[in-house]
Amino acid sequence: MKIFNRVVVIIVLFKIILLSIVAVVNKFTNLFLWTDVSNKIIGSIGGLNIYITGAILLLVVVGCIVLLVFEFRKKE
Repeated sequence: MKIFNRVVVIIVLFKIILLSIVAVVNKFTNLFLWTDVSNKIIGSIGGLNIYITGAILLLVVVGCIVLLVFEFRKKE
């Protein structure tokens, strides 16, 4: 399971790096406004049923907790 956890962490780190690069490039070139991006994301989520949105959030949180438990679990 450790290999899976490392792959997930590497993917998350690559996403953070990519978002940072996009933010820096946008700072100098003004390609888009962050408020427009956030409004599009919130608008698409806002159209969902509140129970579906809550279930998706719950799955994400449970997935993160499972990954943490597997990461710090002692090997036998």
